[in-house]
Amino acid sequence: MIALFILIPLIVLAALGAIWKARPVHAALLLALSLSLVAVLYLLLGADFLGLIQFSVYVGAVAVLIVFSLLITRPSDETKEIARRPQSILAGLICAVPVLAVLVYSVSYSIGSDEVSESSPSQFELAELGKSLFTTYAPAVMAVAVMLTAVMIGAALFARDFNQRES
Repeated sequence: MIALFILIPLIVLAALGAIWKARPVHAALLLALSLSLVAVLYLLLGADFLGLIQFSVYVGAVAVLIVFSLLITRPSDETKEIARRPQSILAGLICAVPVLAVLVYSVSYSIGSDEVSESSPSQFELAELGKSLFTTYAPAVMAVAVMLTAVMIGAALFARDFNQRES
């Protein structure tokens, strides 16, 4: 229980650091730290499957992809982006506040309803979910991986400076 009281503020601080860091590479590394701490939280709560999926998918793939794409495509001079940052905070809040309101409403509605429907199963078997993901849906997972690779290559080509392409 004490580990949770230490871990949860660390997750919040890493997530806030990822939001407020001016340099995108630092923000991506803090995002990877936040996702890693969430995986540790899953492992501490006994959700081993979710914790391992969190490590392998989000930390091992998505965060590393973000860091590498930033390192490949970002120009060395980020002064324009840092100067533009205060203007983007308003747009971010306009997008984030409705999402937060829907999440708070959904959680409060699900906590307030004590009824459990008869059609929903009483237990959710994670082993069955893992088997279906790696057998039935394996081609879809592979297709998404190929599409993400193609998007990464396309983003790297489009993000290059025009003067670098000519020389």
